[in-house]
Amino acid sequence: MDKKKLAADLIPLVGGKENIKSVIHCMTRLRFQLFDMKKADISKIEQLDGVMGVKEVGAQTQVIIGPSVAEVYKEVTAITGDLKATNDVKQDEEKQKFSAKLLDMISGIFAPVIPLITGAGMIKAILTILVVFGLSNTSNEYYILNFIADSGFYFFPVVLAFSSATKFGCNPYLAAMIGGVLIHPNWIALVSAGETVTFFGLPVKLFSYASSILPTILTVWFMSFVEKFAEKVSPNMVKAILKPLITMAVTAIVSLIVLAPLGAYIGGILSGIIAFLDKNIPILVPTIVGAIQPFLIFFGMHLAIFPPLQTLQLAEMGYETVCGPGFLAAVLATSGATIGFALRTKDKNAKELAFSTGFTAFCGVTEPAVYGIIVKYKQIIPAVMLGGVSGGLFAGIFHLKRYALATPGVPALPTFIGEDPNNIFIAIATVCIAFIVSLVSSYLLTGTKKKASDIENTYVSEPNTIYFPLNGNVIPLKQVPDETFSTGVLGSGFAIEPSNNNVYAPFDGTIIQTMDSKHAIGIESNDGIEVLIHVGIDTVDMNGLGFELNCKEGDKVKLGQLLLTFDPKAIETAGHPTVTVVVVTNSDSYNSIDIEKTGDINAMDKVLTVK
Repeated sequence: MDKKKLAADLIPLVGGKENIKSVIHCMTRLRFQLFDMKKADISKIEQLDGVMGVKEVGAQTQVIIGPSVAEVYKEVTAITGDLKATNDVKQDEEKQKFSAKLLDMISGIFAPVIPLITGAGMIKAILTILVVFGLSNTSNEYYILNFIADSGFYFFPVVLAFSSATKFGCNPYLAAMIGGVLIHPNWIALVSAGETVTFFGLPVKLFSYASSILPTILTVWFMSFVEKFAEKVSPNMVKAILKPLITMAVTAIVSLIVLAPLGAYIGGILSGIIAFLDKNIPILVPTIVGAIQPFLIFFGMHLAIFPPLQTLQLAEMGYETVCGPGFLAAVLATSGATIGFALRTKDKNAKELAFSTGFTAFCGVTEPAVYGIIVKYKQIIPAVMLGGVSGGLFAGIFHLKRYALATPGVPALPTFIGEDPNNIFIAIATVCIAFIVSLVSSYLLTGTKKKASDIENTYVSEPNTIYFPLNGNVIPLKQVPDETFSTGVLGSGFAIEPSNNNVYAPFDGTIIQTMDSKHAIGIESNDGIEVLIHVGIDTVDMNGLGFELNCKEGDKVKLGQLLLTFDPKAIETAGHPTVTVVVVTNSDSYNSIDIEKTGDINAMDKVLTVK
């Protein structure tokens, strides 16, 4: 993948630099916020080399790149430069549902801080391993590593304030300072003392805001309005002084008296709900999360739902169960299902992709497997869900806990080492159950797909006869929106508007040609008829996306044997007609080619005889 070229090709397709309000990235996605989402050419973006898919979630246009997303992001920002400087125009945005705005806001705030959470969590995990192997928890080494890891969570309000300010469009450095107010040593001293505190007669509620989320977000949201007000009322002569003064003073005071306590109160309610579920129904959350996590990944919603909840629980209880156990099961189920598919499929390209993306999922990054294999080969989706539910249910029954935050996967297993020495063994068992159940299920489902849809041996191939290769409605070649076919340059034949997605052998014969893009097959009958079956128009541009070959050049095939499957929605999304063309490419060898049936037809009905 040429990352510089990808960035250069991508920016015009999202409407150009002037249409980009902001762009951030998470583990695998570029997350664009565009002034006008309609200007993004989704079908062309999906065809770019290096793009695995595109999703529009809330106000975000998410371009799935994979593990190299950070490098592509650097190339994108090198081209766009300072977006705030170039985008002074106001967004002419459509009214969005409150839920869409909320999801976009939360994911936009948390996506940039995920590396901090992951890094601090993994240091904690490594420290735990060192203790297991003999490092004293009273040593200087332990002390230093521990406060390095803790700093990521203790000073989280400062980092979260900066990220929130970027999302809300206010000064991130002033916001970081306001975040610092919530964890200032003098404030901590007031909280520790527990004595009544007032500010000009107004009561000030004492809460500890270290590792807080809602108090910080509410405060910065309020600050975005205060800063606009300060900008408006401050005279130009003293604006450089008065604007930050008003912003900092008003925001900090209102935060300590009203907003931060309100956020802490709401956070306490959420923590109480999580604690209730954790105590009374521990199997519920990991089982549900294990089942639906791949779908949340697919729609890009995982960052909007789980980071706030898991951070709340970890700060409150010292461990979390709302995300880690279920995600662990789902991630390994995704890996197992993908590798199970790789072990069974006969498609060489799909096998290579499945093995590589399955290993990536094994390490915790599932987007390549979800978009490259699971969504494309839908028959294994039940295997992913079954593995996720099995592993999640086991984790819930034995109350699996995660003691630090990191991307779930086998390398992150140390985050499950904690006070309970058996917890890590429960985590390992969860991994094994989810992986094995999904692998076996996927292997069986991959093996039965062809058998279930294959109708070979049902019909006997007659000499000089071609049978319909799929269900649909027959149309004349001249109606095909491609001159190469409509003018008969390639030979006589017919076209079909398909009503299903399976293409079968139209006679007994030999596969003489396949394409890397999997959209077309050349086949020669035992009595010499050469036929080209071409699915869709201009579908070579899709580079195999939405197609699965079940044959290769040189294969001997029987009438009714499944040759390929395709995804009509993928073809339509890419902007191509789904019409399938069947042409006798050696038509000049015959005196006549007679079509025997038109209109709606079924696969294996007799269609052509040649003489």
